[in-house]
Amino acid sequence: MSRESSVNSSMVEDEDSASDMDADLDEENARKHGRSDDGEDTGDDNADDNADDNADDNGDADTSVDGASTRRGKKKYQKYPDLDPLKAPPGKKVPLHLLEKRRLGRLKAAEEFARKLKVVGIERVENLNLPQSGLFSPVPLINQKNYSSDYLRKDENAFAVRERKQMRNSNANNSAHAKTSELGSGAQSASMASSASLDALVDTDTKLQSVEDIDFNDPRLTIVIHPGSDSIKIGLATDEEPVSIPNLVAVPRSQVVNPVDETPVNVLNIELDDQFHELTNQLKYNFKERMKYYKRKMQSNAHEQVTSFNSNSKPEEVSDKNDQGKIDWIYNADKKYYGEDAQRCIGDEFILRRPFCKSGIFNLESNNYSSIQDLLGDVSELVDSALSSDKFNITKSEYKHYKAVIVIPDLFKKSHLETFIRLLLNEMDFRSVALMQESLATCYGAGISTPTCVVNIGAEQIRIACVDDGTIIQDSAVTLDYGGNDVTNLLAILLQQSKFPYKNWNLSTLYGWKTAEDFKKKFVTFQDADIAVQLFNFIKRVPGIPSEKYDFKVFDEVILAPLGLFYPEIFKYIQERQRPTAKEYETTLLKQIEPSRDIYTNSLNDWRSITQRDCEENMIYCDAKDDLEIIQHALDLNIHIEDLQSKHIEEKTDKKCFVPLDKAIVQSITNAAINVDISKISQFYSNIIIVGGGANIPALDFILSDRINIWRPAVLGISSFPNFYKSLTKQLKDIQTSNKSNTGDKSQEQEVAERSIALVKVELDKLVASLEIPNSGDHFFTVGVLPAPRNLDPSLLDWKGASVLAQIKLIEELYISRNDWDVHGNRVLQYKCIFAY
Repeated sequence: MSRESSVNSSMVEDEDSASDMDADLDEENARKHGRSDDGEDTGDDNADDNADDNADDNGDADTSVDGASTRRGKKKYQKYPDLDPLKAPPGKKVPLHLLEKRRLGRLKAAEEFARKLKVVGIERVENLNLPQSGLFSPVPLINQKNYSSDYLRKDENAFAVRERKQMRNSNANNSAHAKTSELGSGAQSASMASSASLDALVDTDTKLQSVEDIDFNDPRLTIVIHPGSDSIKIGLATDEEPVSIPNLVAVPRSQVVNPVDETPVNVLNIELDDQFHELTNQLKYNFKERMKYYKRKMQSNAHEQVTSFNSNSKPEEVSDKNDQGKIDWIYNADKKYYGEDAQRCIGDEFILRRPFCKSGIFNLESNNYSSIQDLLGDVSELVDSALSSDKFNITKSEYKHYKAVIVIPDLFKKSHLETFIRLLLNEMDFRSVALMQESLATCYGAGISTPTCVVNIGAEQIRIACVDDGTIIQDSAVTLDYGGNDVTNLLAILLQQSKFPYKNWNLSTLYGWKTAEDFKKKFVTFQDADIAVQLFNFIKRVPGIPSEKYDFKVFDEVILAPLGLFYPEIFKYIQERQRPTAKEYETTLLKQIEPSRDIYTNSLNDWRSITQRDCEENMIYCDAKDDLEIIQHALDLNIHIEDLQSKHIEEKTDKKCFVPLDKAIVQSITNAAINVDISKISQFYSNIIIVGGGANIPALDFILSDRINIWRPAVLGISSFPNFYKSLTKQLKDIQTSNKSNTGDKSQEQEVAERSIALVKVELDKLVASLEIPNSGDHFFTVGVLPAPRNLDPSLLDWKGASVLAQIKLIEELYISRNDWDVHGNRVLQYKCIFAY
């Protein structure tokens, strides 16, 4: 049989099958509509009669209908002359055999396309015959185009966002239920309780709501804690100012295991040698030069007047009823005392302990702590004593309803921070904890959004860091190991040299130190116009002795003491002679909180700063011998940063940093600008803000601006330096790129190094020459020191910034709940910190 006949027969068979299928469908439709196979009506007799009547009335109706359908069919085929009679006309259901034919055609086309891809060589092949390298076989990649999962495509996939969403939904449901219950019982409550009791009930309900009702964004239930070496600032996020609790705990001697006398050496008993007099003369020379520059006159015999008056000053006894600042000393060691009460504890029956030391970290160097739990107990009890005061009236059982925001130092220690979080969440049972660094908190508190350099003058340390785009530039942070306490010690020594009338003044006692601190707050100044022979008085309050009033005079002591901030070698001299002997229990407590280490390399992984390293090794721009050394150090900064971050450090070296304050600020700003954007260096210089207790010294901003302008290198302060640096780095990069193909050739590398040095010298000479051209258009960056916001103490600015953060919606993403800490541990800090942990 020929191929044409077979095709025709198959077409006939297809037509027969199609007609049979159509007949079956017509029969089924007729059965559904109540008609028989012959098309007669199977309804009741009345329907037949009506049909006959209609047929008689209309005449030959059936014949007309058949004619109309025939005419419609002819018109349809006239409209579609190319219509295949084997295919269904438009508007009709496609037969199944045609659908199958189309499917087979698509399969054939796909096979043909795959064959062509194979010929070209671009077909996709799943190679499952790779040798197995382990226990498990390789898993083929997922086709993301056809994959229906939404994993990592929505914010809800992150556990922090998902948890917050669930909490918000729970809050809405509980609030709706509470409102319904309140409406149902409103009439009964109004008849059974007075208005005062209702207010109390509302307050109690707001305060003691269930755990599910807590709103993460409710500042009324947020406590802000800022620990420091001198005091702990604590308060609700809605408070105007926090409560400052002295960092002191007085413990009865009977409750301390192996008590050790940690009383520091009285600085007034230190034997001062020629080195101290040389350092003092340096301060006096700078003071005289400053007075001469501003054309201030000084009395020639001022020191003789002061010493003569002070040596002849006699005390005047003050009765108890006339002493408004009388102190009720505590002698009975029957319990522990905290904060201000601990400052009134006198006698050998008390052991004074400070749970926090410099930068707000745990005081692991104390001998009077037998274990870390003993130290953490003092921390929790200090917080308890503050929150249980009349201002807050928060009990321990209510901590589970409150959240905490902690202000931490810029260069924090991870092990101390994790221990503090564990204490607040697991031991003290706070609901959640959030973290914020000091410098960033300062910007929040001052309302600064531009690039800023923050200088925090604390009691034991000075911390400097630059903030840009809401984050702290890590390599700009530096910590100086002197602060306000060193100014107090130096002031006391200078007063003693002026025959101060206070006999047997002991700064190692609480009352003696408090007197020196009062002197610093009242008399210390940088205001040149106020430097003259001045008469003051004070009341000496010593336990067991009636109060006495003294008159005394001062001259330049009030400005020489704070000048040590710019000549810190004198502070270093005093500290080396004031430190007690080595502590025998030091290593025991330090081992209980070991420094944080990387889990892979076992290297210390605390924050590292290139500015901190430069200051410790005295590699600062202000002390460079020439401009070429400054530029080379700036160009190699990124290489130094990479080396520092990748360096394997086994043990931390406790190097002290005594770089002058003005030089440290220049170092921090320069490294910060090079690290992020050199064009922002002018903004850093014009936005310097001073916070901390030391910021209250009058005219500190004025003298700091002068000192920075004096010591800042000219090439780093000129307005054309950013463009010079960008152009120079681009040219050096082009030289390195041109020699990239000759890597490994020492002669070529030596040639590239020589070309780079020659280029730097040529460009630097051009820059220096432009400085000498008059009216060249270049100017030096303006140094601007911003004041603290009006009516706000600079020492409270860090705490205020954290309270601002606690009242904005961003805080929801930063809270670490108890469940987060239990499940994820310290890993959760990588996802719920506003900084890189």
